[in-house]
Amino acid sequence: MADSKKKQTKVYLIPESESRDSHTYHYLAVKTKKLVIENQKLRLKKFNPAKQIHEWFVEAKLPPHSK
Repeated sequence: MADSKKKQTKVYLIPESESRDSHTYHYLAVKTKKLVIENQKLRLKKFNPAKQIHEWFVEAKLPPHSK
């Protein structure tokens, strides 16, 4: 039962081929212990609705918090 409740964190994913200023996406994802320890970026294949294709998304730095 404990395995089903993994800690999800909010990550900021952008398409690998696009700049940060283009369309932005937020996802809740599970970052594995290996990714955190080795300081690697999360890389997932997701559907890009702007282009209507599946492409690689990479983790980027979260934008500053605004109230």
